[in-house]
Amino acid sequence: MIKLRILFIGLLFCLSVVASFSQTTQNSSEEVNPRVPKGAKIFISPLENGYHIYLAAAIQKKQVPVVLVIDKSRADFELTAVTESEKAGWAKMLFLSSGASAEQASFQLVNIKSGTVSFGYNVNKSNSNKGKQSSSEACAKHLKEKIESGK
Repeated sequence: MIKLRILFIGLLFCLSVVASFSQTTQNSSEEVNPRVPKGAKIFISPLENGYHIYLAAAIQKKQVPVVLVIDKSRADFELTAVTESEKAGWAKMLFLSSGASAEQASFQLVNIKSGTVSFGYNVNKSNSNKGKQSSSEACAKHLKEKIESGK
């Protein structure tokens, strides 16, 4: 009788270990999946220079298949960026008749639930006539390609 109880308890223990391992493996594969699904809710972190507004406009203009939300608690992903603009100098404006700026931006899209980076992109526009609009549209274009490719 005691041997039967020990065997039964051992069997229950083994089943619980297998079940928890199976659940851990399943959760791990979900968290590592870098895919950004169509219809994902994205929160764009505010930037001090207002660049988040350019990003929102670009995502809508390029018809990226996502939903932009203003409440981070409702989002699946968070889009963050670091940007730098360098306006044309007087020499460039005088001799080349160009007011084009140099734009640099780096973006990352993080899955809020898992904390994994699902998308990253860096853009360098050395002679940008549209400034921040150009770099934000480049980000939106590449994000759309990633979502539509399903990778």
